[in-house]
Amino acid sequence: MSKSIKKLSDDLTILNTKIQDLADNLQSLYKDYFQNFSTIVNRQLVLATYQVCTQKYPDSFLRLSYQERMKLQEKIRTFNHIFIQDFIDNLKSIECSNNQFIQSFYRDIFDFFSSLIVMENDDETSLNQENNQKKYSNNEDISTDIDINPQDLIKFQINLEDCIEECLMNLSHHTNKYLQNAGILPNKIPSKILEMALQGEENTSIVSGSPNLLSLLIEKEDKSENIDITPITAICLRLTEIEFNNSALNLTRQKITNLLQKLDTLDEEYQKITRQYAIAQAESAWRSSWVE
Repeated sequence: MSKSIKKLSDDLTILNTKIQDLADNLQSLYKDYFQNFSTIVNRQLVLATYQVCTQKYPDSFLRLSYQERMKLQEKIRTFNHIFIQDFIDNLKSIECSNNQFIQSFYRDIFDFFSSLIVMENDDETSLNQENNQKKYSNNEDISTDIDINPQDLIKFQINLEDCIEECLMNLSHHTNKYLQNAGILPNKIPSKILEMALQGEENTSIVSGSPNLLSLLIEKEDKSENIDITPITAICLRLTEIEFNNSALNLTRQKITNLLQKLDTLDEEYQKITRQYAIAQAESAWRSSWVE
C-alpha cells in the first residue's frame, strides 16, 4: 500500500531539514577551504619553480644574471593575482540553479575572491586581509527554511571543483610560458605542446618525483628519419598534491568528501520520495476530477 500524501509530505519535510543542515556544513567547509587557498597555491607554485630552476635546469638558471634571477623570483610571486582573477572570471561562467541558498553560496565565494583583488592594491593589505577573512567567516547564513534539491547542490559543487582545476591548469601553462621566455625551459618546445601535455597529463605523462611537476618526452622526427627525443620537466599544479602538501586543506577536503557521500545518499532518498509524492498527488487529482 502506497504512503499517504500527508506521510510523504512529512517525510519530505524531515529530509529537507537534513539536506539543509548538510548544505550549511558544506558551505562552512568551503569557507574554511578557500580562506588561504590562493596563498597556498602561490606558495607551492614558487616551490615547484624552485625545483625547476635548481634541480631540473640549474645550468639555465645560472646563465641568468643576478638581476634576471631576482626579476624571475619576483615575477613568480606575483602570479597569485593571476590565479585569483582567473578564478573570478571562471566563476562568472558557472551555471547554478535559482535556489536562494545556492545563489548565496555562490555569491559568498565570488565576493571573497573579489575582495582579494581589491586588497592587492591596498597599502594595508595584511590588516585588510584579516578583516575580510573575518567578514567572510562570519557572513550570516541565509534562512534555513529553503528547500534544496540535492542534485542542484551536487552540480554546483562539481562546477566549482572544475573551476579550480581549470584555473590551476591555466596558471601552470602561464608559468611554463614565462619560464620559457626567461630561458629556463627549452624554447624549442612549442608552448602549444606544453599546454596539450598539461591537459592530457593524467593519461599520457610521466609524473615527476617532485610535487606539481610534470616530466615528459617530446619526440620529433627529423628529415633523416631519426627520432629526436627531448626530455622536459614543466610546472603542473595538481589539486590533489596541493592538498596533500597542506594539512589544513587536506583535512578540510576529507570533511568535504565525507559530506558529499552523505549528500549522494540523501539525494537518492530525495528523488525517490519526491517521485512518490508527485504520483500520490496525481492519483488524488485524478480521483477528485473523475465523474462516473
